[in-house]
Amino acid sequence: MSAAFVLLLALAPSPPPAPPRDPLLSRLAEEAEVFAQSVAKLIGEETIRQRALKSGTRFRPRIGQAALEPPKPVYQARELASEFGYTTIGDLWHEAREVRLVDGRTVQSTDKARRKLVLGLRSDDDLVKKKLLEDLEKHGLLGSATDFTLSLLMFRGRNLENYQFAPVRRERVGADEAMIYSFTQSGGDESFTIFQGKKTVRQKLTGHIWLRASDGLPLRIHLNTTTGGQDGVEVADDAVIDYVRNPVGLLLPASVLHRRMANNQLLAENNFTYSNFKRFSSDSEIKFTPAEEEEPPSAAPPANPNRRPNP
Repeated sequence: MSAAFVLLLALAPSPPPAPPRDPLLSRLAEEAEVFAQSVAKLIGEETIRQRALKSGTRFRPRIGQAALEPPKPVYQARELASEFGYTTIGDLWHEAREVRLVDGRTVQSTDKARRKLVLGLRSDDDLVKKKLLEDLEKHGLLGSATDFTLSLLMFRGRNLENYQFAPVRRERVGADEAMIYSFTQSGGDESFTIFQGKKTVRQKLTGHIWLRASDGLPLRIHLNTTTGGQDGVEVADDAVIDYVRNPVGLLLPASVLHRRMANNQLLAENNFTYSNFKRFSSDSEIKFTPAEEEEPPSAAPPANPNRRPNP
């Protein structure tokens, strides 16, 4: 049951934030706005490790006791390393990537992949940009899970009014104590979208968010959804996105762990990690600046950098 699943987030400008209700949620909206102002000029490195259930395994006759037992699932493992960035097509944000390593085998050099990525991101041609979205299945991943690192954009400005929040409990994330809020989408156009062949399933967003108890810094977002798949099979998608601050206070994605289950059987597990983010210049000559060397857009004063939480 291969499928592609994406998080669809609109590019439309965010209106000014509503008057503060909960100071932690107000800080969440501020950080989401800073992230929105920063991502278009960032590139980094992404590693994807996938374990996915193989389909269409060749039939092999079995005899004796083995014939009475259900066949054991067979999983495929893949590892892809890519140059990674963000782009917009129409009014939607998307992750973009240029794969450079597949299972340790070089597909293209880092320099070539980086320059192709940046040239694609700077292009005004949506067809050029779309090619940056097609690399995962082309290189052997079974199904694709994309755009999860953009989850923070759900909570920009008055977008908070599209969600119902409720405090749940406190929990430590690494060295930080966090307040966990549940959220349920009640409005807006954002969606968790699953493409199954010609079928498209859109789900409202639900999950939990971890905000640092001392100042509301977003540390983790958890998304989950359940849909009726093929032949009445219940399919569940679960994604945990962790964010960390870089040395000058810019909040960036650190990791994503996505699991897709069908009737409690694992179909795919995708483990994404991110590092070495840089800014690129929009000048004709491509130049890169470590993200640590530039000031981020203005926001609430950064507190102590949080340690990377465990997935």
